[in-house]
Formats: sequence, C-alpha cells, structure tokens
Amino acid sequence: MTSRLLIRNGILAQPEGPMRADILCEGPRIAAVARGIVAPDAVVVDAAGLTVGPGFVDLHVHGGGGFSFFDPYDEDVAGYGAWAPRNGVTSFLVSTLSSDAPRTEALLRGLAPAIGLEDGAEALGFHLEGPFINPLRKGAFAATMLRTVDPAEWLAYQEAASGKIRLVTLAPELPGAEDLITAVTRSDAVAAMGHTDATAAQARRGFEAGVRHVTHLFNAMRPIHQRDPGPAVAALLERGVTCELICDQAHVAPEMMRLAFSLLGPQRMVVVTDNLALSGTEDAKASFGGQPISRAGPLLLKEDGTITGSTVTMDEHFRNVVETLHIDLGTAFRLCSANAARVIGVERRKGALQHGFDADIVLLDSELRVVVTVCRGLIAYDARFEGGPAGRR
Repeated sequence: MTSRLLIRNGILAQPEGPMRADILCEGPRIAAVARGIVAPDAVVVDAAGLTVGPGFVDLHVHGGGGFSFFDPYDEDVAGYGAWAPRNGVTSFLVSTLSSDAPRTEALLRGLAPAIGLEDGAEALGFHLEGPFINPLRKGAFAATMLRTVDPAEWLAYQEAASGKIRLVTLAPELPGAEDLITAVTRSDAVAAMGHTDATAAQARRGFEAGVRHVTHLFNAMRPIHQRDPGPAVAALLERGVTCELICDQAHVAPEMMRLAFSLLGPQRMVVVTDNLALSGTEDAKASFGGQPISRAGPLLLKEDGTITGSTVTMDEHFRNVVETLHIDLGTAFRLCSANAARVIGVERRKGALQHGFDADIVLLDSELRVVVTVCRGLIAYDARFEGGPAGRR
C-alpha cells in the first residue's frame, strides 16, 4: 500500500508569493497542493506557524557530518544522505576527484552504487571538480590532482561512473578545452567554468563552445580588474549562464553577493555550500587530498592559508541570502533549490511544490531553522523528535 503524508496548515513559499495550503504526498510524489485536503489514512504533519518550501538542492558538496566523498565507499554517500536532511537538503551532487586517473576511476566506481538510493537526501549524480583545471587557479587541489586536457580520459571517467556524472568543472582557456566541452555536453553532462585563469574573451569562447554554468563564482578564478574583467564579469553578463556562489559570508563578501545578484537575478544565481566532511562535526582538523586542513570559523584552510571549503551548512546559507540580499522566501528557495535543479536538468521533478513533483519538502520555523525535512514522501528529519530519526512516517 502506498504511504500517504499530509502537511497541513503551512504557509507555502511559492515563486508567486506566500500561500496557505496543504500538501498531500502519495508515495514519493506530491499528489495535491490545495486548501482543506482531507486524507483520513494519511500521516499528518501540522505545519501551523511554519514556512514550507521545496527541499534544498546542493550541486557542490564534498561531504559533511563526518562523511567524505573522497574515498571509494558508497556507504559515505548513504551516510551523508541520512545526515543532510537536518540541514534541509533533499538532493545533492557528489562532488569529488582523486589524485590520478586510475584512482579517480576507482573512486567513481566505488561511489556510483549510492547514486539514486531511496533513503534520505537523494544523490542525483556526480560533480567532477577537475582534473582539467588551471594550475594557476587550482585553489586547494594538489598539483598532482591536475592534468592536461584529454577528452578520452573524461570519457573513461563517465564510463567508470556508469554515466552518472552530471556536472564537470573545467578551465576553458586550457589547450584542447573546446573539444573537452563538446565531449562533456554530448555525454549529457553540464560543462562548468571554474578554477580558471581565463580572460573575458576566453570565457566567452567557452560559453560559445557549450559552457553553461560557473563553479563558485569569484573563488579560484582570475580576479576582476578594470582593464581585465576576467571570467567573472564575462559570466555575469552572459544571460544563458548560471553561477554558483558560496554564501557563507566568508568566501564572498556580502557586497559582492549583492552585486552578483543584481546582475544574475532570481533565475541565474545558485547557492552551494562547498562543504567537506568536517561540516556539522566538532572536529577541528582533517585532510584534503592528503594535505592537512583545519577549521577557521566558517572556513576550512590548508596550512598555507588556502581556503579549502566551508563548514556552513545549506540552511545557514539560506538564512544568509535572505538577510544579505533582502529577498523574499520564495526567491530564496529559487536560489537554494529550483535553480540548481534546472542546471542539471531535473527541474521537472525537483525544486518546486507542485503536483507530480518529488515530495522533497522542508519546513522552517520563524527563524528559518529546519523543523522537518521530507525526502520523497518520507520524513527524513524531525527536530521535534530528538534529532529527527530518518525514515519516520
């Protein structure tokens, strides 16, 4: 018998504005959105006083809650999927890379079985951050993790991942990058510009070749100069391109967030966390690519001070964009959910509270803190029940 869940009395943060309505979930899908739904056999969640929105979708996350995507163990992806709903995350990409081609292939093969698991937040596929990025803008990646452009190597990665790589970060100025962009797009993945030293002209050529997304705008790329605008300005002005921003208030200054949003608008900005395994733990130290890293407020740093990632979870990113950008909740859900779903082509089932969509739903209190998270019709987190047991119906 199909399980039924009724979320009653909530205020839905819809793109057209807030509305009071109930949501009926039948199995993993939303069956109805209306006022006064009657479903006697459904489990009821009373959302009175709560804001209801689509679950968050994180396209750029390397782990969290002590679970890492840099080891070939699919149980780490499953573990993260069970932990992430406490932060309102209902879908994510597994962002990863390893030290060389054979290890990267082994990593993808090891993690691939966890893509699409039914419990908890859903892993929608892989985000391959590199290895075809510019050594001048490698950020925290070790030089040994980077390689010259080779479309055949990319195809081997996609085969190892069983075709589940959805997003690839690359530097469009590298020799052979246009052929790589073509190979990526033909395999139904999205080519993203990142870790790049491209000029504005080189970035535009990348867009012409098929780049449609930008990895953590402003970070690990040639900076803006009045006579050398670089890839960030080119991306902001390219209407068909979406741009990630890490909105932890440390990776990008609030003023730059507001500048970016003023140009990107509510359709093109995508909020990501760039979290690592340390996020959501009490641990102060860990490693990244064999290099020690440590916690410094919201940031994770290498010993030389290079930023490695963020500890700030998606629910706090959501609160940050509401406060910093002075936007309504419906727009904030676009930035943290709907836009990400559209980037990787799952916008017909993720990122909206509509009939037929996946029942991925988050309930927030008046301080925009997560109270309940529903993943495909199951309560995956409930703060009112001692930390929210996964799978509670």
